[in-house]
Amino acid sequence: MTDDSLRAARWLVRANHELQRRRHLVVHGNIDDLVRWNHNYLPLVEVLPRLLGISGYRVIGRYSIVDGLTYGDDRTRADAERAIAAGGAAESGPAPDRHDAPAAPAGGPGQQGWNPFASAGPAAGPQPAADSRSGRVQQADRDLRQAMNNTRPVNPRSTPDALSVIRTLLSQAHTPSAVIIDSADLIVGASGQLDENHRVNVAHLRRIIEEAAEVPGKLAEPTLRNVMVLIARDLNDLPSWLTEHPAVSAVLADRPGPLERADLLLRQIGRFHSADLLTPEAQRRAVDTLANLTDGMTVRDLQSLEVTSQLSGIGPSAPRRLVARHRFGVRDDPWEQLDLDKVRQAEQVLNSRVMGQPAAIQAVADALVNARVGVDFVAGDAESSSRPKGVFFFVGPTGVGKTELAKALAELVFEDESALRRFDMSEFSQEHASERLTGAPPGFVGHEQGGVLTNWVHERPFSVILFDEIEKAHPKIFDKFLQIIDDGRLTDGHGRTAYFSHSIVIFTSNQGAATLHRAHPGGVPPYPFVQEHFSGAVTEFFTDQLGRPELLGRLGSGVVVFDILREHVIRSITDKFLRQIIASAAARGYELIFDQAAIDRAIVERVMHTGASLGARPIRDPLLEQWIRVPLNRWILANNPPPGTRIFIHRTASSPPFGVQVYPGSGFTLPAPSPAPVGYGGDRE
Repeated sequence: MTDDSLRAARWLVRANHELQRRRHLVVHGNIDDLVRWNHNYLPLVEVLPRLLGISGYRVIGRYSIVDGLTYGDDRTRADAERAIAAGGAAESGPAPDRHDAPAAPAGGPGQQGWNPFASAGPAAGPQPAADSRSGRVQQADRDLRQAMNNTRPVNPRSTPDALSVIRTLLSQAHTPSAVIIDSADLIVGASGQLDENHRVNVAHLRRIIEEAAEVPGKLAEPTLRNVMVLIARDLNDLPSWLTEHPAVSAVLADRPGPLERADLLLRQIGRFHSADLLTPEAQRRAVDTLANLTDGMTVRDLQSLEVTSQLSGIGPSAPRRLVARHRFGVRDDPWEQLDLDKVRQAEQVLNSRVMGQPAAIQAVADALVNARVGVDFVAGDAESSSRPKGVFFFVGPTGVGKTELAKALAELVFEDESALRRFDMSEFSQEHASERLTGAPPGFVGHEQGGVLTNWVHERPFSVILFDEIEKAHPKIFDKFLQIIDDGRLTDGHGRTAYFSHSIVIFTSNQGAATLHRAHPGGVPPYPFVQEHFSGAVTEFFTDQLGRPELLGRLGSGVVVFDILREHVIRSITDKFLRQIIASAAARGYELIFDQAAIDRAIVERVMHTGASLGARPIRDPLLEQWIRVPLNRWILANNPPPGTRIFIHRTASSPPFGVQVYPGSGFTLPAPSPAPVGYGGDRE
């Protein structure tokens, strides 16, 4: 595991190649983490000088807004002073003596002159000499620069002064020189635009890139170019002219890959809780599993994993629990505590809340079984996915139970309906709205608030996340959806990663609902026809309208088609609401008796009259609200019946359709005169 391929982080190999190609670098991404160098892990600010040293640079400076322009030691500073003083000299000049050829900086890891890129292949061949700069730099500019060199300090603190010195240093052609510039986004990016020197800084940077001189390299290596190495967390924070410049190469500082994670974990596995009880083979299997489960973690995260193991008492023999505890803190995992009997009864429980959707409920119940039992297409945990526990695409007519099933699922798994977080995608129809999910980048309004989605997952990693009516979302947002489905994580504007591996993600859509009755004009369509119609609408949406067929492929069997509202379902839903009214009246001492058949007929007739286009929503309000609940409460207020009164609600021949009266034989007589006519039904149509 400790072979030469892991001596340095992989992205450093590419950075070295770009330096040999005489490119300036923009290093972005995981810049605050430790970086692998000669089998050790060091901060980036320590690794970059070593990289530049073995690449052939003798003078290596570093500029930061806080510390100004600094150098590693007195010798480097003296070399910088000589190079700056010679900045106004002729472009050509004798090459430095070979004994002055640059080597790895003193105090670096390993032996003197160690080169982690020796096996990366031969360097590129010599490049043709650059054209004379006489056509680009006027003599007056040279004279002015030379005059400035006479009085300019070698380590200025202000940014314009520092860039002026850096320009002089990198334009001289005698000493191979490089400068590392920290927080480049604050100097020339959008975050620094409020600085009064911003335009001057940008102008300096342009000139530095254009004027950087070619210098003699080490023996048997090609000619180098003096370079800048700009550091920024997010490449998008830098101006496009910089990142797209042909003399500049952007290099992503990656998080550790699987081999690097496994190597690092293998070093520390012996210090995990109870690791000494495992055989070497068992430790190696635990390392392989942990290396897979920790995808996306930084080196610092991996190094602190052993602390989590010791504090929590969770050893490497329980890798899933250990990683979940490390990511989510001291919380009980509801997936581990989900009772098997509850999973077995999932269909029955869900059917009690969502009626008339057996296919959808079976699909959700199957996902619960898979998540709880855990048998997969891999032999063990080493290749387990970091995707969410379940990903569904609920599609069908409005008002048939899509959101209700999501609520019921949150209640079943997490024992808390508030574990459901609903995002109305109609609020994310604009391109910039995607930033609301993960947070605005640094320097933009709202950055400090973070993202509404990532904040929720940080606070409630065990939850159901519902993206409602996603066809109304801007197409750019689907990139984030793809990342959630594939990787199970999103990074917010603060650089924090939100993990979805213990969440259930549900997308809903009404795509195809408007054309269903036109597609089947002859009566009520059977469910197989409904299923085929909505499945085709989903395929058309992702492939033709959105142009993202890969998203449809990721969803797979997660596309769940909800059936239309049928007559027997309408009666069942009506009965559920009537039983709720009966229970509420009983708590106040009244017994309700309904003309159930008449109410069912009236509700079915009214709902089916519109083709059930609004689903089950009208059943409760306005129909049962106006026909039953309001008249009943008005009658009780007007007549003040004593507890124990039996109240009869029945169909009337006139409008309103239902009346309220004392049930015959209940022993209660209405007062006369009645302030409200018996039989008031409240039908306001």
